[in-house]
Amino acid sequence: MAFISILKDTLLPSSADFRRFPFGIGSGIVMSLDFTHQTRLFLGLYEIEIAGHCKRLLRQSRSAFDIGANAGYYSLILAKHTGGQVVAVEPVDENISKMQANFARNPYPITAVQALVGAKSEGDTVSLDQLSADYFRPDFIKMDIEGGEVDALQGGLRLLEEHRPHLVIEVHGEQLEAGCREILTRFDYRITRVAPRTWLPETRVDAYNGWIICEGSPRPRSPSGAEP
Repeated sequence: MAFISILKDTLLPSSADFRRFPFGIGSGIVMSLDFTHQTRLFLGLYEIEIAGHCKRLLRQSRSAFDIGANAGYYSLILAKHTGGQVVAVEPVDENISKMQANFARNPYPITAVQALVGAKSEGDTVSLDQLSADYFRPDFIKMDIEGGEVDALQGGLRLLEEHRPHLVIEVHGEQLEAGCREILTRFDYRITRVAPRTWLPETRVDAYNGWIICEGSPRPRSPSGAEP
């Protein structure tokens, strides 16, 4: 690993710049990237464990929410693979600025929303049901909100019942995963757990970490684009 780090530092530029990704699920997207800590993104190795699941479910989807969008990496992937609208939700000022700069370098219809996502809409917090009312009902939801997963699902019960979008949720604790499963099984989701890889592992803060792939059945739209 030390040799790889030395080789990377020697061969790759160290300053941040906008770069087009050549590999992986994000191939073709353009983002500001710094090789000192984002080489896996560029090489298509970042969270490669879930890439196949995302591509398969995105082929069945025409719109998406990115909940916990950070700098917009997954937002761009969702837009690329659905060919439709994406809402990217992120509470942090600096990340909002970064994602807007990244979105401006790509041709996709992505709306940035600065908010937390929780069980109900109040103050700086918005629920999934409220986002769906304000924008559209997504066919796919990616969620990575560092422990807020259960609250976010509680705020989207109507969406889950009536539309049943696919979800890919990063879970940050065994109890949190159990809470997500309890909610989603009410609506007959098929749930698969994906563990972090052991080869070239990424640094993760939580002792218990992984993803749940939640297969729903998004309700079809009419030819005019309106939902039934």
